[in-house]
Amino acid sequence: MLDNVITSRQMLSLSYPELDELSAGARQFVQAAALVGEGFTLQEVAQLQSVTTLSLLPLLDEALAAGVVDFAGDRLAFASAEVHRALREQVPSRVGRMLLHSVSPSHLHEAAGPAVPGEEAVFSPENSSGNSTGNSTGNSTGNSTGNSSGVAEDLLSGLFRAESSAGERLSSSAEDELRTELTRQLSGSTDAAAAGNEADLVVRLFKDDARGRKDWAREILRVHRATPVSAIAAIVLSNLEWAAGSLDEGLHWGREALRLANDALPVTWRPYPSLALGAKLNQLGRFCESATEIGRARALAERLHHHRAITDSMIANGRVLMGRGHMAQAEAELASSVSLARRLGDSTTASHGLALMSLISLARGENGRAADQVWRAGTELAGRPRAALVAHQWADVRVSAEHADPRNAVKLLVGRYPELVTEPSLFLRDHAAAAWLVRLARRAEDTSLAASAVRAVERLAQPSAADPAYTAAALHAWALLHDNVEALECAVRQHRYPFAAAAADEDLGMLLMRRGDREASVGRHLRAARDRYRSIGASAAATRVESVLRELGTGFFPPRSNPASPAAVPLDDLTEAELRIAHLVAGGMTNRQVATRLGRSPHTVNYHLRQIFRKLDIGSRVELARLLD
Repeated sequence: MLDNVITSRQMLSLSYPELDELSAGARQFVQAAALVGEGFTLQEVAQLQSVTTLSLLPLLDEALAAGVVDFAGDRLAFASAEVHRALREQVPSRVGRMLLHSVSPSHLHEAAGPAVPGEEAVFSPENSSGNSTGNSTGNSTGNSTGNSSGVAEDLLSGLFRAESSAGERLSSSAEDELRTELTRQLSGSTDAAAAGNEADLVVRLFKDDARGRKDWAREILRVHRATPVSAIAAIVLSNLEWAAGSLDEGLHWGREALRLANDALPVTWRPYPSLALGAKLNQLGRFCESATEIGRARALAERLHHHRAITDSMIANGRVLMGRGHMAQAEAELASSVSLARRLGDSTTASHGLALMSLISLARGENGRAADQVWRAGTELAGRPRAALVAHQWADVRVSAEHADPRNAVKLLVGRYPELVTEPSLFLRDHAAAAWLVRLARRAEDTSLAASAVRAVERLAQPSAADPAYTAAALHAWALLHDNVEALECAVRQHRYPFAAAAADEDLGMLLMRRGDREASVGRHLRAARDRYRSIGASAAATRVESVLRELGTGFFPPRSNPASPAAVPLDDLTEAELRIAHLVAGGMTNRQVATRLGRSPHTVNYHLRQIFRKLDIGSRVELARLLD
């Protein structure tokens, strides 16, 4: 089948040489567009690919430049019906029907054509090799746990890897599937009736709210000792406590799950408690301990020929390497995991790996490649709504922000993925996320988003003050929101993640420069940021800081101005209303107090304050008070 696909593509290139000019990402874009029809809109293709419209703009420009598509009124169209038909035929009917089923009106479903029995799910040669062999590879290994692609396997794998706390309630069909899979797994160590009873105990962990799940997990641990059910309950409790910010409790129950798993769990589940514990240790920046647990899980999975656990351990190890700043090694590990996951038909793990790889591509400034990887990560999850991953959502936001103005990027975030800001999952996994969100929010003049990000990471820092991992992240975000030099200096010292520390150095240097501090202080922090970025392979950030250093070295930045000088404070640009509000805010009043004093709504005061900040080129009330002092 693969040979036939490649031959077909070679024939397509010979017939339509303009397609050879397209990158892999643009090629996938026009293939997806071909599914929509000979005429299409960018919004339709974005919906089909599960990405943002803005992220497709560079790919559209490429397709336009190659002459493959063109504008047709308020829509886009292929240059010829023959090109459209040839591209559509490259997408197997079964894949097209699946993608179009849940995202398009019914008339679009016809574009995929009739289903062809036995046709492979292929978008690109590498997908063809992965999906066409997934079932046979899984079955030939005899690994019955590692290669199932159903709801039950996703839930259990995500639970064990600490990607899930059993938080979503199950549909009745998913509940039945989970019960059946659990009974099958547990029947190896007990009789069928007992296995069914134990499966019912576990299924209940997926059926309540967070408090109810915690109570039920504790009850299981009280009554059932050294059983598979108790080990699973310990993992659920560990994940729930961790997600709630009770990090010490999360670690305690993670270690308890590991102890119970040595004797209690079915053999093919035994690698996962180490993976779950290793993931948590990595999030705390305890890289050596994390690598030890993940290495133990990987070794056990290899002895058991447990292929899904091997791919999961590769993803976990890739995260550790990313955290330590070893980007090249991380990319190689993640690429291997994606390749293996595709051969097993494990689309969830493949999506996870691709999403993480896109973040590495962004760090290198390879934005087109990152957009392609995010799209591919989304296609891996097509038709599997329960398999949504924080990594994919975050990568989609980050990639889109590279192609959108800040306000549109914020609209994407709060409109499509609001839980990224309101839930702790993102901030548990990425110590630089809160600071990045504050920067984005300030550029978009959205103080509420910035404050939400700060509050979210502060909730993680407060219960774990003894551990500086989240304290540093909270200090960093808070300092950016309030332009606080001292807090940024503390964040630089306390960050365990090299990328987060480099970002804090850059933020500190830029803040000092805005304040007009000595060039020596500014340069010291910016050079430290540049060198850190270079050492971890974040070439895009290193280039950005280097350009600032060059301007600094040539005297491009003006010397510190005297706030007492009328020329240094461009108050003439303010309207009378803005000037009154500026003086009241500088005097320490809140927006609500100013609104009461002036007889205006808080919304109106907030609008005027944003205009004041923009006109005076400042970012905080502290800077405003300094200007008016």
